[in-house]
Amino acid sequence: MISEIKFPEATLVNGKELKPYYRDCFKVLVSLPDLEAKNVYHSIFGFLPVSVQWALKVRNALVSLIGFSAANTQMSLSLEDIVAGKNAGFLTIESVSTTEVICGAYEKNMHMWLSVLKLSEQEFAISTLVNLKATSGKVYMILIKPFHKLVAKHCIKQALRAGRI
Repeated sequence: MISEIKFPEATLVNGKELKPYYRDCFKVLVSLPDLEAKNVYHSIFGFLPVSVQWALKVRNALVSLIGFSAANTQMSLSLEDIVAGKNAGFLTIESVSTTEVICGAYEKNMHMWLSVLKLSEQEFAISTLVNLKATSGKVYMILIKPFHKLVAKHCIKQALRAGRI
């Protein structure tokens, strides 16, 4: 089960907001026991659906024309490689603990963070925070916001359906 929830106070990303910003959070109820945050991160982002990988390539081609970085869309890392300092596509893993994985991406138009936070034994929060630094970042967020929510839910659902979480 996936539901949109209030941005969790417990995430280490909380407090990084600089106006204007965008943030959202989805809670997922997992069926597997004893998962750590990096297991859930890996299960969702290590297996991006082909449709999402294709959409990221199209996004990169378009946004590179307006000054955004067109980073690698391959976010898959082995479970053992999910450690601070490693790159996962356009994201850099900033911190990893049993309860939270935080990744970030920094460019002139915006700064972005992704968090996978363990809320309880079978509940995890997948959160996004984006600080919009330039007009182009604001316009980009207006255009991408509806797609972002659809893609986020789709990736989480795929991990659930495949029995990875």
